[in-house]
Amino acid sequence: MQNPGLTQTALVGLAGLLFKGRKKGKLTGSLVKLGGLAVIGGLAYKAFQNQQAKAPAEAGGSASQPETAVAQSAMSLPETSRFHPVSQTEDDALLFLRTMVAAAAADGHIDQAERARIVKGLTEAGIDPESSHWLENEMASPADVDELAESVNDPEMAAQVYAAARIAIDPDTIQEREFLHQLADALDLDPEVRAQIDETAGALS
Repeated sequence: MQNPGLTQTALVGLAGLLFKGRKKGKLTGSLVKLGGLAVIGGLAYKAFQNQQAKAPAEAGGSASQPETAVAQSAMSLPETSRFHPVSQTEDDALLFLRTMVAAAAADGHIDQAERARIVKGLTEAGIDPESSHWLENEMASPADVDELAESVNDPEMAAQVYAAARIAIDPDTIQEREFLHQLADALDLDPEVRAQIDETAGALS
């Protein structure tokens, strides 16, 4: 797979464009300021923490502020953590982008007009022409769950890939729910970690 040189700017920009007009725009407020990789890592890390503590996803007095809990989780990550942005490679960011595109396309949401709008928005945000061309092709033919999972070799990355998908969509259609189910299976994601990610991501506004 050719590396198109996508950046965190593209990751956050794509997220914002995908969420525009959807029921919930999850990357808002404090989460936007953190950057896409930090949000994905923070959500996955919080899920691991809660799973290990056997705690509800919104425990600790943060039930009304789930975005604050995710932001705090992201900011508390040690730099040596597998979830920290400094440990993520360009290929990791690319995988998250591909996952978000595939999730958003699961219900046929990204039609030709939507693809053109997203590419135009990212171009205006500074994405380079090569990356823009790659992204347009990716949206026209999204990866399937097996493609997304094939390079995932540890539970931490599996959780982050699933978190990227879960951030990208509100699974209110059969197709979206089936996509998430198949992705979790392909990633061999711990069911308790998945439940933690689903609960926290679902509460984000």
